[in-house]
Amino acid sequence: MKTTAAQLATATPDTRDRYVDLLRVGSLGAVIGGHWLMAVLVVGRDGSVAATNALAMLPALQPLTWLFQVMPVFFVVGGFSHAVALGSLERRGGTYADFVRSRAGRLLRPTAVFAAVWLAFGLLLEVLGRPAGVFALATRLIAQPLWFVGIYLGVVALAPVMLRWHRRHGAAVPAALAGGAAVVDLLRFGLGVGYTPAT
Repeated sequence: MKTTAAQLATATPDTRDRYVDLLRVGSLGAVIGGHWLMAVLVVGRDGSVAATNALAMLPALQPLTWLFQVMPVFFVVGGFSHAVALGSLERRGGTYADFVRSRAGRLLRPTAVFAAVWLAFGLLLEVLGRPAGVFALATRLIAQPLWFVGIYLGVVALAPVMLRWHRRHGAAVPAALAGGAAVVDLLRFGLGVGYTPAT
């Protein structure tokens, strides 16, 4: 039986913050739309396929990227959701491992499905021989929009500690994080301090 949007809305508890849900959906939609709008595939005369970026080809579009600066919203909403999940888990007597397993699973399951479908499609095109190199291109392209998965898993792992700090120190925590980011930017862009990996 198909569930309608109205039925889902009726079944949603009154305690759920629907504005946060709107921000989550909106930020995800903007991220997905922004990546798809920027992606450009170029087919060469020999049938080879290469990927480039619309912003590199049309620099006049670069100011439009300010419309897609939603990652801060995405992470703030994620922090709110983690706090709610942690509060619920604490009331039920759950553990840190329960929290990480639950939140990581919610992220990794759909990511794995997406990656499998995308790579299967690329492999099918490669096997059929049209166009050449699509599988290699797909394996490279799929990693680009998923850079945040590793970062977000780190946020999940640190969420319990950050929530404790937030409860204890309040606004001083985000102020300290913003100050740390400013120091890094100053060192990197203001003073030219770079990172050279050890060889």
